[in-house]
Amino acid sequence: MEETFKDKDISRFVIQSEGIRATISRLGGAIESLKIKGKDGEWREVCLHFLSPIDRIKSDTYAGAVIGRVCNRIAGGNFSLGGRTYFLPRNDGKNTLHGGKDGFDKRLFNREGYEPHALTLSLLSSDGDQGFPGTLLLRVFYIAEGSSLTVRFSAVSDEDTVWAPTLHPYFNFGEGIEDTYLQIYADSYTPMDGRQIPTGEIVPVEGTPFDFRKPKKIGADIGSELLNPANGYDHNFVLFSEHAATAYSEKSGIKMDIYTDMPGLHFYSGNFLKGNTGTHELTPRDGFALEPQYFPNAVNIKKFLQPILKKGEQKTHYIRFTFAR
Repeated sequence: MEETFKDKDISRFVIQSEGIRATISRLGGAIESLKIKGKDGEWREVCLHFLSPIDRIKSDTYAGAVIGRVCNRIAGGNFSLGGRTYFLPRNDGKNTLHGGKDGFDKRLFNREGYEPHALTLSLLSSDGDQGFPGTLLLRVFYIAEGSSLTVRFSAVSDEDTVWAPTLHPYFNFGEGIEDTYLQIYADSYTPMDGRQIPTGEIVPVEGTPFDFRKPKKIGADIGSELLNPANGYDHNFVLFSEHAATAYSEKSGIKMDIYTDMPGLHFYSGNFLKGNTGTHELTPRDGFALEPQYFPNAVNIKKFLQPILKKGEQKTHYIRFTFAR
């Protein structure tokens, strides 16, 4: 990556409201830092962050980045659309993960608009990029307002294609993540096979380690045998509300609510985190990710809501992070 990206090429933008401050990089459209203001007037970092964008790329964590064209896994690295099969680079065993080997997290976005409280970035993904059909124009709008950061995605393609965006920050509220309380507004989840691909079933969370309908510590059931294949949580939840999740720390007093119009939420407990942030080495479960999304491998499981973007159609999605301290 050093031969492709130089620090001087990677502009960073700070947007801020009275209660939140985000530093956003052109590289991957990544949120490099997210700070909230407490009642004491002090700013507090709530995300894992790297001193260098190159360190973030090297870590293979996707930390804070825009994911595309399709987040999560596509089984076998292929899908069919309009009677044609498309083959994608496999970068997760036999699967394609987070858009492929050269996904949007590794691209330099263009600045379209910048104000003290808002930023607009864009990216043009050509026909055949990572095997996906159609030339896709993506715009990402970041808006700081009150104690919230809203990220809106907008895309249009000149051919039918698939598009399923997300944002991939890792959160840490100042204590071990296993002591952080989490509530997910989902009555069911999608079980996975040994490849971490959904089986196609939608199963109630009741009586399982996936029951976060009431707040519980992330670590309460993390040792369950059901979680052994992923070494913890790395699962998709079926949302019943645009209020997707709430997380809070008793130690720091930080509370976060996530809102989205997407159908699923992927909860990853950072089971394989690694990489040098520039100040220290990451270790597993240094942070947790909550990624609003279409269901993994939805394009190959027809009963799931399909992430199809029709030719000439403009489609939008949003994620909102709201904090209190």
